[in-house]
Amino acid sequence: DLEENLEKYTPNGSPAKAERRFVQGHVTADSYRFSISRKSTKVNFACILAVSNTASLLEQEILEEIGKLDDMVQDLYVTEENGTQIRYSQVCTKNQGLCVPSNPLLAAWKMNKNLDLRHITFPIFNQTGQPIYLAGTIGGTLLGKRSVRNQLLVKAKAMWLLYYLKTEDGEINELSKMWLIHFLNQFSNIETSLALK
Repeated sequence: DLEENLEKYTPNGSPAKAERRFVQGHVTADSYRFSISRKSTKVNFACILAVSNTASLLEQEILEEIGKLDDMVQDLYVTEENGTQIRYSQVCTKNQGLCVPSNPLLAAWKMNKNLDLRHITFPIFNQTGQPIYLAGTIGGTLLGKRSVRNQLLVKAKAMWLLYYLKTEDGEINELSKMWLIHFLNQFSNIETSLALK
């Protein structure tokens, strides 16, 4: 569908454009920790809601399946007419040189598959001194014993997987859109090939 660029209605030299340049120069989404709320432009992204048909997805087997899904999405590539492949790693939003993880809890589990899933705290989980904010990334939660600021995460029924794409003007934005359209066209094939439970 036709996408309207509202910026063309903002006069050159207007305070709004100067303020936006100031924000873009001083508050970046890619600073110390990526934050979508710091983006001052529109954002292209793919989103998957993984819902467990068991009591909780906080089980090794379930996270293994979600991890396979995540890997398949990140392995997707679209081929341009000239034969050039556009991989997710080329169009993903990056933080400290790496693609922003699709889900912080899944990323923590992938880094340490021996992660004790019975001792995850919510809304903030501290893994090796690195706080991970889980609110808004998992749903259907059942919380247990309260600690100072957090509660034990007893169950979680759903997990958001968010794949943020680069949206700079020009070619990279077009490549991101091509990858996103390919993702939408391929998702049912991914779902079928994994035979997700």
